Amino acid sequence: MTTEQFKEMAIAQGADLVGIAPVERFALFAPEAHPLSIQPQTRSVIVLGFSIARGCLQGVEQGTAGYTLGAGIPTSLSIETTYQVCRRLENEGWEATPLFRQSGEMRGQGVRVSPDKPEPNVIVEFDFAAQAAGIGGIGRGKWLLTPEFGPRQMLTIILTDAELEPDAPFAAHVCDDCGACAEACPAHALDTENLHCAPLCEGTACWYSLHIESCRVCKTGTSRLAYFGGSEPFRLGAACGRACVAHLEDNGMLARRFASPFRPAKEEA
Repeated sequence: MTTEQFKEMAIAQGADLVGIAPVERFALFAPEAHPLSIQPQTRSVIVLGFSIARGCLQGVEQGTAGYTLGAGIPTSLSIETTYQVCRRLENEGWEATPLFRQSGEMRGQGVRVSPDKPEPNVIVEFDFAAQAAGIGGIGRGKWLLTPEFGPRQMLTIILTDAELEPDAPFAAHVCDDCGACAEACPAHALDTENLHCAPLCEGTACWYSLHIESCRVCKTGTSRLAYFGGSEPFRLGAACGRACVAHLEDNGMLARRFASPFRPAKEEA
């Protein structure tokens, strides 16, 4: 199976985005966040992206039906597709280890099995992996933005010993630093005066510092993680996430287009 055939197979199984990074692009990470700590034979880090339905944000946007958000997040599809892709790789004789996004608070929750290994659990940085695999880049709102969907996707990762042809790291800029996400936040959780920057495999990512305690009290559509209360909430449905979607679409910055605008223009009185 060629790399092109592999990508076609992953899309046929249900993925919207497929990117591949060689494991060498993760050299800057400590063992606590390195793919090789999970699968020592890893040669390729595969990132699969699944679009979150745009319409699932409308119930929150209108303030009338917050429950629509959960129904548009492809949790079951991403699990099934990731499993099927792993299954196809293993049918070809390559080991495939599926990863799902986890809170960084899970690190250091266990006891080392040997002095030369990190404490469980090792948590891979998903947004970095997406940039390394050419899928998207981190925007000022502290979330991954892709040219197709903006912030509207969830990711899974597959570690494999198959040496697939890698994609170039993502080098474009989806985010234009408009500040709409910070302006929309009623809790002022995003600090536009304080940029936090981190190295990438190529270049640097910078985002507005996020005050998590302020973010957690937001009532506009944030979703807290059930078992890790101090973690960053899921913010796509919040005012900041919806403002980002509206800005990117209104300015024609995304490849995916819709017949109706996300936020219809208000009629003047």
